Amino acid sequence: MSLDRKLARWESAGLIDGATRARIRDFEQSERAPIALYALGVLGAGTVALGILSVIAANWDGIPGTVKLAGDLLIGLGLAIATYVAVRRGAGWPAEVLVTVFYGFTLASIALVGQVYQLTAPMYQALLAWAAATLPLVLLGRSQALAALAVAGIAVTHALSVSPLIDFLHPGGGANRDLTAAILFASPLLYLPLARIPWLRRNRPALSRALTVAAWIAVLLLGFALQFVWYDDIASDQVLRWSLGVTAAVAAATVLALPRLYPDMALRTRHGLAAIVVFAWLTLLAGAAIPRWSHQVVGAVLQVVWLGLFAWTSIQLGQVRAFNVITALIALRVLAVYFEVFGSLLSTGVGLITGGALTLAVGWLWQRKTAALAARLGAAATGGGHVA
Repeated sequence: MSLDRKLARWESAGLIDGATRARIRDFEQSERAPIALYALGVLGAGTVALGILSVIAANWDGIPGTVKLAGDLLIGLGLAIATYVAVRRGAGWPAEVLVTVFYGFTLASIALVGQVYQLTAPMYQALLAWAAATLPLVLLGRSQALAALAVAGIAVTHALSVSPLIDFLHPGGGANRDLTAAILFASPLLYLPLARIPWLRRNRPALSRALTVAAWIAVLLLGFALQFVWYDDIASDQVLRWSLGVTAAVAAATVLALPRLYPDMALRTRHGLAAIVVFAWLTLLAGAAIPRWSHQVVGAVLQVVWLGLFAWTSIQLGQVRAFNVITALIALRVLAVYFEVFGSLLSTGVGLITGGALTLAVGWLWQRKTAALAARLGAAATGGGHVA
C-alpha cells in the first residue's frame, strides 16, 4: 500500500489530523531514495552497455587480442575517472549508476583477460580476485540496490569457493566430514561480526543491512539442509569428531557476541537468535556424533522446528514479510512430511482426501489467526528491535 493511501486511511480513522498527515508525508518524501530514478539510470546504462557489447560481439573474431585489451583498458579508465569525479562531487544517483556499471565491468574485464590469454583457471579464482579488487569500489556506493548486488556477488563467490577451500586444506583427497562440517557451520556466522563493523554501520548502513540479512538467510538454509543428515545411515567411521568441538566454540562465541552485535535489540529477540545458533549445533551433535540408522521423520520434524524458531524470532523483530514467508515454508514442509510418511496412500482416494483436508486445515488456521498475529507483530515492531 502506498504512503498516501495509508495516511488517508489513518486520517479517516481519526488517528491523525491533516497537519500531521502533511508533516509525515513531507518527512517520508525527504527520506525516500529516488528508487525509480536509480532503476531507470541503471536500466539505461545497462542497455547502452548491452548495445556496445552486441556491436563488439558481432565482430569479435576479427578483433585482435591486443585491440580488445586496449579497448577494455580505455573503457575502464574512462569509467574510473567518471566514477571518481561523480563520487567526489556527491552526484547522487549518477554516482551510484557509475559504481554499479564499473562493478560489473570489472568482472567482464577479468573474463576478457582469461579469454584473450586462454587461461584455464577455475571460476572461483576469478570471482575471488573480482570480489577483492572491487571491495573499495563497492564501499563508495550507498544505495540498497548496489549493496544487494555486491552481497549477491559475495555470496556466489563464497559458495563456489567452499569446495576448493576444503580441497586445499585437505590435499590428500577423499571426503573429510569434519573439515566440511566445520567450514559449512562457521562460514555464514563469520559474516555477522563483519556486517556490524562500526564504520560500516555508520557510513554504509545499506551494505551492513544486506550483509546481515544474507548471513541469517544462509544460516536458515544451511540449518534446514543440516537436518537431511537424518535421512542417511551414519557408520562408525562417518561420525564427526574434532569438528564438534570447533563448531561448539563458534556457536558459543556467536551467542556471547550477540549483545555487542545488537546492543539495541530486545533481550527476548536476542534469545531467539541465540536459540537458533544453539539449536543448529545441538542437531549437528545429535545427528552426526554417534553411529545410527536413518530416521527420516526425525529430520523432517526438526526442519519444521527449525523454521518455527525463525518464525518466532521474526515475530519478535516485527518482520512481517519474513514471518509470512517462513510460515508458508512451514506449511509446505508439513505437507511434504505427510506425503513422506503416508506416501503409500497417495494412489488411493483416502490419501487424496486426507491430503486435501490437511491443506484446507492449514489455510483455515492461517486465516483465523491472521488478526491475532498482526496484533502481535505490531507490538513486536514497537519494542522488539531489528537485526540490521
